[in-house]
Amino acid sequence: MKDVFDVFNEGFEEITRMVGQGNYKGSFVYSSNLTLFSTLLDYEDGILISEILEGVFSQVGPFAEEMDAKEIGSINEQLAAQMKTITGSYRAEDKNILYQALRDLRSLATQFQMRCMRSRPMKVQRQAKVNIGDKYY
Repeated sequence: MKDVFDVFNEGFEEITRMVGQGNYKGSFVYSSNLTLFSTLLDYEDGILISEILEGVFSQVGPFAEEMDAKEIGSINEQLAAQMKTITGSYRAEDKNILYQALRDLRSLATQFQMRCMRSRPMKVQRQAKVNIGDKYY
């Protein structure tokens, strides 16, 4: 039977590999599985880490799918580097390195999303007018 930390080591290594390849759907699914696993075992640090990872990959993934390999290569490398730091620090007694890596991972994803939103054409949605009698509101 595997130790909880063995499962997380394998999970983080696999996520790091997938992120390096730009596979954010797979990374998201693996993170979701780690969230479930952590919840079932009441592993609070695991819940926090995997929830942050889920958020990052669900945020980066849709934008990454629209880009070519050259455009997305830099963010893949940066996120994979943070994943390596998380893998090496989540078991440590002092969680400062872990929390800094999670903060940096989250910041990278948000900055990437903002850059994409500013540089990509936005779809404008028109709101339907509500017709009440002969009046439009």
